[in-house]
Amino acid sequence: MALGPFDALASPRERPALVVLWLNGGPAGLFNSADAFLANGAFGVTSGNVRALGHGLYVDAASLGALPPLALAHMAAVPFKHGLYSHNDARVAMLQAGPRSQLLRMAAALPGSPLPCAIVNRLGLPVGVASDPPAERGIAWQHVRRFADAGLAAAEREDIRHVYGVTPRLSAVEDLPGTFAAVEALVRADTRVVFAQIAFTGREDRQFDTHHDDSGKLARQIMAPITPGLSVFLQRMLTLRGRNVVTLLTGEFSRTLPGADHAQGGTATVIGKYLRTGSAGRQLPDGSPSENSAAPEALWAFLAAALRVDGAAAFGTHPYSQLLI
Repeated sequence: MALGPFDALASPRERPALVVLWLNGGPAGLFNSADAFLANGAFGVTSGNVRALGHGLYVDAASLGALPPLALAHMAAVPFKHGLYSHNDARVAMLQAGPRSQLLRMAAALPGSPLPCAIVNRLGLPVGVASDPPAERGIAWQHVRRFADAGLAAAEREDIRHVYGVTPRLSAVEDLPGTFAAVEALVRADTRVVFAQIAFTGREDRQFDTHHDDSGKLARQIMAPITPGLSVFLQRMLTLRGRNVVTLLTGEFSRTLPGADHAQGGTATVIGKYLRTGSAGRQLPDGSPSENSAAPEALWAFLAAALRVDGAAAFGTHPYSQLLI
């Protein structure tokens, strides 16, 4: 099984890290389930703005389809369904198991670290998610709002900041370039789970809440500034030697038609070196969750498998083994 520039076999010393990039408000399925809308042209999807990556995965050509070849070769679309309508309830279903944080549960399942779990930038956690959940095996999270808190020497932080074009002398993590720089610094400092909201346009409590955007124009406008920094980040993380960095892009749900309303589930995008490009099930033509969707807990089980840790005890099993190398 060819892994391109990756080592043929995972080293037992390879360090895993999960990066959760949260698309708050719920992005339309046009980004990672575009083939669902080719026939009816919903969300402005046409044969000219879709990119087929193989094994049933069709992405928006200008956003996910513009990511580096290495990311496109290790990208999976994973459907989920929680059956909920409100933003807050759906966010809790995605990021909590009852009162427990899925972020902390994953951090507890990964090898030890000086900083097991970090929440990045001034946006913090999405509204509705518990801000002080129970610790997991003594693990709590740390909010990283300044570059100095990212855990690297100043010179190394500055090198990373320069890559993403962070404004010189800026000390607070308060914009998109700074967020990507801080997330990379945390990964390099061996943080095991990093969470960040990455959309800084629109309402800060629901940036992708694009009601009445049946053409997909607004959703694409919100995603457009994210793609360049995401491309740089993924290329650097996928070629980081001795690491297995898995990146999750998701929101609380997708959008239904007509009206780009709240779906009762959606499709997550997962990118990592041990993932096989493909889709586990496309959304329905009205934007509803795929008929192959499982509960959000299965997504977390899949993430644990992609990280090559035994997450079965914590998260159970998942039905997406065809997407793993």
